[in-house]
Amino acid sequence: MPRSYLYVPGDAGRRLELANSKGADAIIADLEDGVAATQKVVARQQVRAWLAQPTAHPKVERWVRLNVGAQGIDDLEQVFGTGLHGVCIPKVADPQDVRRVASELARLEHAHHWAGPGVSIMPLIESADGLLSAVAIARAPRVLRLQLGEVDLAADLGLEPTTDEFEFLNARATVVTASRAAELTPPVGAVQIELRDLASLEQSSWRLRRLGFRARAAIHPSQLQMIHTVFSPSEQDVDEARRLIARYEDARESGVGVLVDEDGRMVDEAVVLRSRSVIALAQDEEGRE
Repeated sequence: MPRSYLYVPGDAGRRLELANSKGADAIIADLEDGVAATQKVVARQQVRAWLAQPTAHPKVERWVRLNVGAQGIDDLEQVFGTGLHGVCIPKVADPQDVRRVASELARLEHAHHWAGPGVSIMPLIESADGLLSAVAIARAPRVLRLQLGEVDLAADLGLEPTTDEFEFLNARATVVTASRAAELTPPVGAVQIELRDLASLEQSSWRLRRLGFRARAAIHPSQLQMIHTVFSPSEQDVDEARRLIARYEDARESGVGVLVDEDGRMVDEAVVLRSRSVIALAQDEEGRE
């Protein structure tokens, strides 16, 4: 489960080729907003070549953000090939937007005699329509996880972004709830456009983590380390989780269903579930190394 998704313009040439070595858990080659209209054909060509290249970093997932609507279907037709882990669909308003792409993916996989897992889909929720349809979108075919696009969402809703990001609280909670209802991997937080303000990125990322996000998108490699730090369990987190699980299991064997932890807090199955998720995240990171 990637903690970071690094956006790189599809026409970035050498930058795209080097992106796999920048430390991100996943790369998103952007064919949409990051590429000028006059460069779309060039971007498709470069992304297709990038996906076809073997990589020295096989654990780094390679994704492509498509354009909206019919242009996105054309993008998919042009870049589809070996190395593609998933596609991001921008400005998803209803599940039909996802179904169209899922149908095209099925056709292409059949035509290319695709081996291995099917290509995943990550819808971007960036509008009022998308928020209101979030659960249905999350339950659409091939959806692995949702991503929130807060720049476009703010424009659509007329929000005025502030440093505490209170205006995004409802949207963030909606995406987390929809992801859980559809039994998806927890969602991906939006990019932060202030590249040099790592302190703000840290505070914002902690807000996302507390709300239930488990990853964040980035637009520059300098943001990756902070994102990884926030969305990775610390050694203390892991040690505490293991001790709590051990005490709980010992209590259950003794016929006790609820106990009090070292800090005087009640512990039941719901509390232990969170500890188990911490252990799972730590094991996921070990597998990535």
